Amino acid sequence: MRFIFALCLLMLVSSVSFAKDWKVAVLYWSMKIEGQVAMRKGLEEQVQIYNKENKGKSSINLIPFVAGEGRKGIENQAAQMQQALKEKPDVIVIQPTDNSTLASSLQEANSLKIPVIAYDQYIVNGELTAFITSANYRAGQDNGEFTSQFKPDQRIRIAVFEYPAVSSTTERVDGFFDSLRAQNAKFKVVGVYQAVDPESGRLAVKKFLKDFPDKNSVDVVFTVNDGGGLEIVKELQAKKRTEIKHVTFDGDPASVDNIRAGRSTVIDSAQFCGELGRETARTLVKVISGRSVERKIRVPTFPITKKTLNDYPGWMGVPKPEAAKKADRARPTIVPREEFDRNQKRIIRIGTTPLCPYICEKSPGVWTGYLFEILGEVSRDLGVELRLENVVTTRLKQGLETRKLDYIIAPEYLVRYMDDVLVVGPQLGVNYTGALFAKDKKTPHIIDNQSLENQKIIYSDFGLQDGRIEAEFTGHKINKLSGSDVVERMFRIVAQKRMDVALGDYNVLRYYQVRDKGQFTLYPTSITGFSFLVLVGLKKNPQVNLLGDGLNDWFVQSRKNTHLQEILGRYNLTDWSILTRD
Repeated sequence: MRFIFALCLLMLVSSVSFAKDWKVAVLYWSMKIEGQVAMRKGLEEQVQIYNKENKGKSSINLIPFVAGEGRKGIENQAAQMQQALKEKPDVIVIQPTDNSTLASSLQEANSLKIPVIAYDQYIVNGELTAFITSANYRAGQDNGEFTSQFKPDQRIRIAVFEYPAVSSTTERVDGFFDSLRAQNAKFKVVGVYQAVDPESGRLAVKKFLKDFPDKNSVDVVFTVNDGGGLEIVKELQAKKRTEIKHVTFDGDPASVDNIRAGRSTVIDSAQFCGELGRETARTLVKVISGRSVERKIRVPTFPITKKTLNDYPGWMGVPKPEAAKKADRARPTIVPREEFDRNQKRIIRIGTTPLCPYICEKSPGVWTGYLFEILGEVSRDLGVELRLENVVTTRLKQGLETRKLDYIIAPEYLVRYMDDVLVVGPQLGVNYTGALFAKDKKTPHIIDNQSLENQKIIYSDFGLQDGRIEAEFTGHKINKLSGSDVVERMFRIVAQKRMDVALGDYNVLRYYQVRDKGQFTLYPTSITGFSFLVLVGLKKNPQVNLLGDGLNDWFVQSRKNTHLQEILGRYNLTDWSILTRD
């Protein structure tokens, strides 16, 4: 009898000893934004299901943090991430408030071997175990397809309310305009504003109404989310601008009510916020179970219109299987592919503004750079001759229109609002602002116009949108550098302590940092947002997809066999695949 009792006791102790209590730090953004509250609810509901199903064997113990809104929220989350790292959890789950501020903390988590799962937004310059987000580009496509029907034979006049600082909103804009071009819609962007929350929405719509006081001067107002969009609709209704159609995203119940009542909003591509949270929790379970996970997961969206609003199950609903297939849809093409005769030598002329490490012209006609290497391999595969031409940024589109160039390589913001071009192929890189400090310089947690208010700043907008840095630092004393040796001078001036910080394209600064002997620290920032580098051709060119298709094939293969990373490594760069829309 004693033997049986001892055996049972041993079995009980063994089962308890093998039970695992997983400590998971989960960093939420806001509990005042209802969509984000629904994401948290979905995540925690799924964790409860896991704990119930694995009672006595395994459990997930969530340690929650809430950042809050605005700049203070970004600051809070930076401190919370550091606190979480000190507690050494098994996993960190985070909804980033900013794409760049947490970069160093992510790298610290990587060095500690703590898996990091991000949802809704990504973090640059570190290794995410997984990234779960809505199919924002696809949502933009849905809105674009719907909008293209408004004035089939006339130009649609559009006012854009954008927010370039985070990935999700930028993807929505690009999906929308790519889709308009795919439908051969004629459009003109008559104004661009920024709005992402109620306060910025109120300010932006006042400016818009001042710019366009007359009825029938604008056809469509496009907003990147309901956070700013709802306030814009309120003001449009108050000013009786009912002729304007409103196109938006998120699926806020108040926006759905506006569609139902015919108050300005005609389509809202909604998120399945609860499902985004549930998918994040399911990914977490796979990570703690040692199973493989998809590195990037897109949760489908749903286009709500008057015809479809009764089919949308709400933020906590589950997308139907066919919606998941739509979420994976690629960038649209509108030009019938023309067969290419490989026996006939074809010359492809590409215009670009040389900038290392992307494409550099060492001397007239002598090129280098990671894109030059990639384009060289693709052109050989296609059996075409590649000719690169040095063109200043302001004349790139003119080169296309006059047919002097077959393609241009440019930041997407340069062509985003044009209706006669086509973006083809994969994203060829990503531009954002880097901040270069001397190694011994104390740096702020958030690098922005507020934290740099009393700093001596030098900058160059090489590779970045012209005027964006000046716009962000209005009222600050900043010094612009230009010239062929601008990057070397920036490093020299910071090293000599003549300036506190240098701002410029992050990848350019990182490339030149190879020569650094430990004198500098380089940080990514969200100061000017994020923009992909893309290949662009004219819609009317019957072979416009030729080089884009070749690049698509090359990137798929070269990411699988690590050849892409071999090339990027020569330029002190890393792959941007976590940011792409595929």
